[in-house]
Amino acid sequence: MHLAHRKGFYRVALDLSPGHNFWQGSSKPTFWLSANTHTMGITPHHANMELNMKSPSLAGLEATGSPAAISPPHAHEAHLVQLYSDDGLLLDVLCRFMGGAIAVGDGGIVIATKAHLEGLDSRLKAKGFDTTTAIDQGRYIPVDAAETLPRIMSGGQVDEARFNEIVGELLTRVRSASECPDSRIAVFGELVALLWAGGKAEEALRVEQLWNNLGQKHHFSLLCAYPITGFDNDRHIEPFLKMCAQHSGIVPSESYVGLSTIEERLRTIADLQQRTRALEHALKLRQSEERFRLLVEAVQDYAIFMLDTNGHIISWNNGAQRIKGYQGAEIIGKHFSCFYPPDDLKNDKPRWELEIAAKDGRFEDEGWRIRKDGSRFWASVIITAVRDESGKLIGFAKVTRDFTERMRTQEALRQEINDRREIQRKLSDSEQSLRQLSKHLLRTQDEERRRIGRELHDSLGQSMAAMKINLDALCSLVDAEGAAGQKVSECVQLAETGIKEVRTISYLLYPPMLEEMGLKAAISWYLDGFSSRSEIAITFEVEDSFDRLYPDGELALFRVLQESLTNIHRHSGSPTALVRLRQKDGMVFLEIQDQGKGLKPALLARLAQDWMGAPGVGLRGMNERMQQLWGRLELSSTAKGTTVTAIIPLVESSATPTEIYRNSRIVAAHPPPDNLKK
Repeated sequence: MHLAHRKGFYRVALDLSPGHNFWQGSSKPTFWLSANTHTMGITPHHANMELNMKSPSLAGLEATGSPAAISPPHAHEAHLVQLYSDDGLLLDVLCRFMGGAIAVGDGGIVIATKAHLEGLDSRLKAKGFDTTTAIDQGRYIPVDAAETLPRIMSGGQVDEARFNEIVGELLTRVRSASECPDSRIAVFGELVALLWAGGKAEEALRVEQLWNNLGQKHHFSLLCAYPITGFDNDRHIEPFLKMCAQHSGIVPSESYVGLSTIEERLRTIADLQQRTRALEHALKLRQSEERFRLLVEAVQDYAIFMLDTNGHIISWNNGAQRIKGYQGAEIIGKHFSCFYPPDDLKNDKPRWELEIAAKDGRFEDEGWRIRKDGSRFWASVIITAVRDESGKLIGFAKVTRDFTERMRTQEALRQEINDRREIQRKLSDSEQSLRQLSKHLLRTQDEERRRIGRELHDSLGQSMAAMKINLDALCSLVDAEGAAGQKVSECVQLAETGIKEVRTISYLLYPPMLEEMGLKAAISWYLDGFSSRSEIAITFEVEDSFDRLYPDGELALFRVLQESLTNIHRHSGSPTALVRLRQKDGMVFLEIQDQGKGLKPALLARLAQDWMGAPGVGLRGMNERMQQLWGRLELSSTAKGTTVTAIIPLVESSATPTEIYRNSRIVAAHPPPDNLKK
């Protein structure tokens, strides 16, 4: 115990036990005794205080009628919080807290509920404190917290400017009324308790922060109080810890203060530490669960809900409400089989879905489901078995997605594909019919050419040969120098010319050499005649081992040769041409190449899309002949000339054209590569 003198009072500093160390941060709470007290055993009429020194903790200090009480803390910035479950405890603490300040001439501000203001005033007067004089002097200001709270609020939130203005003005008034410049101000605030009780924990923490901020400008000791019953939920753990962090000291409730021994308090602290750790873990788990719950509830595209082990619905999210049409309150508790159509219920599908999910861990399915309004939707369903840490089945998680639009889109796509396949089949049938017709027309054309050629050769040719014989005989009977002889000679020459033309036309329509000696000999014979008629130098390259082909193949290649050379003569302006005939890898290649001006790019582009875009009937006819034999026609052209390549199987095939070469090739910029001319 230490004594000090101040303004007619002695200050007594006592070493108290932790349980009664009310002023956090100091082990020597201060008491003030009247200066008229000559010894500790003398109790004058205005100061009757006795110390019970028998208690080990010196906790028996009792005020028996004089205004002696505990003073505010020594540290100006002290910000304590008192937790309580009984209003009587709080009022006793406030009586000592404010009584000490009033007794030594310091200031005090009490912002409390009306009930606490009245209770405090009653206790202070019962202890002999003259609150009326202190209020008149302006050193003690009691304020109704319920009336003050709306004044510092704006839009449902605490307004910092208003708080600083109202509370700061109270502190300034008390400071001005104090006799000593370094006197302390004791402040009790219950605004935070009102906000907490009103469910505004964040605003309560905001007020705690504003008190601390205000302490940077005004020096005062602050005591706040919360009823411990306000922290009875695990949702309060995090804000409670935040609230504790705003204070420099925490005074526990009477359940802790009432413990008499250090051992009991240590056991209590250890128990509280364990509970705190468990609560912190529970808080993290709850936060995680809350985040997951918010995530699940926010999902709109999926119906996510839980089933118990028997299939009854125990949770419901917004996506389930949107997809299935049920509110949570009307569907929770019902069996999930209510979503299934009658046929599935008849087959007991809901039951065996859960059995499979329980056995395999999950079940996945697509099928029709029923909404609340009776409409059907196509659902993609996943049912997952949920088990606890021991592996025991505790329920099922079910995720459902509405795939009706996708299913309808897929159905429409499948129908469109089937329709297109049907159209393609019909087009293919039509194409086959057209090809058969084209083949028949080409064959008819060739047969007609053969017939006309033979008739020209056998009939007209023979007649003209007989006419020439007669003209030769007549020429010997007339005077060769006379007019008649000259006319007969002219007729002989005309007959010879006619016979040559008939023979040429006959051979061009259908060369008998093609049937008699084959393609190689027919090409050689034809090139000799064409070169002499067109004055185009033609080179023919063919292997000696090149053998006979099947008749249709030889005729088709010969017609391509005829048409190609005719185009060179009419359109290319090339003075030369190269004809190459070869066999390789079971295919026959006939190439006709010139050195003319080539084809226009626009024409090549059109031919690359469709041979039907070819001008005239020559190219289209050549291409059709190749396809009839399951071959192809290739056309390449540059500024240096054009190359036509006809390719057919070496052996006549019974396969369809698409199985060998369905379409012909158009090469616009370069001649065909060697691998395509094999």
